[in-house]
Amino acid sequence: MKCSKCGFISRRDFYRCPYCGHTNEQDFEGIRTRVNFGHDFSAQVRTIIIVAVVNLFLLAVLLDWYFSFKYAITLWSYFVLFGSLTVMDVVSGKKNDTITSFEKIDIFLLGYLILCCGLCKVSGAFDARMYFPALIMPGYIIVSSLFSALLFVSRKKTKLRPIWTELLFSFRMIIGIVLFVFLLVNKHNGGTVFPFLSFAYHEGGTLISLNKELATVLKNVSEILIFVAFGASIILLVNYNILLVGSIFRKVKRIYGGERD
Repeated sequence: MKCSKCGFISRRDFYRCPYCGHTNEQDFEGIRTRVNFGHDFSAQVRTIIIVAVVNLFLLAVLLDWYFSFKYAITLWSYFVLFGSLTVMDVVSGKKNDTITSFEKIDIFLLGYLILCCGLCKVSGAFDARMYFPALIMPGYIIVSSLFSALLFVSRKKTKLRPIWTELLFSFRMIIGIVLFVFLLVNKHNGGTVFPFLSFAYHEGGTLISLNKELATVLKNVSEILIFVAFGASIILLVNYNILLVGSIFRKVKRIYGGERD
């Protein structure tokens, strides 16, 4: 960021120039505008919105808990609140930063799907919990991994985000491994340990399942998706780490004169 008064340049955004002390109000418009709350305390509008969204979501979870999670209030509040926050972040972010925008949307979807695995039930209306861990979650991992790979390959100068990207890829891999282990355990125990992967499970002592033909088809599709998701998540993380290590070595060479730009 560049100070509009003295021209001081910093790699980080700043509200008050560290060199001349000038307040760069014009550089903090919209959701980045700072609001003063007291003598020594101020916060960006974006930060205030994030705090408000988190508190509203916690209130929704408490309300859903009171009703024994019968009406999916947690899911709807997460979708509306954090969905709006994700859109705001993507729209207000730096232009042409496709990877960062994709990762923000990806994290939002991952959190939503994890909630759906346990809470996607509306009393007397529908119960879709068996579909999320068996079909939708591995499908998400496959599609998300494919898009991530295409984004990194298609950009000539890829801006790596080591911490966030590593965490996101690792989390995907962990989910892929967990589902794959569930699948192997089921295969050796006749589908009784994790019945949701066989599209049947017990609730209140009652077995809930689909008709036999449809359940068999969905079970086969689920096995394929989980296997592909497991492989895709591991391959993507390994190749990203190779790319990251290579990038670190290139920077070290440049710093010590081993390679010139």
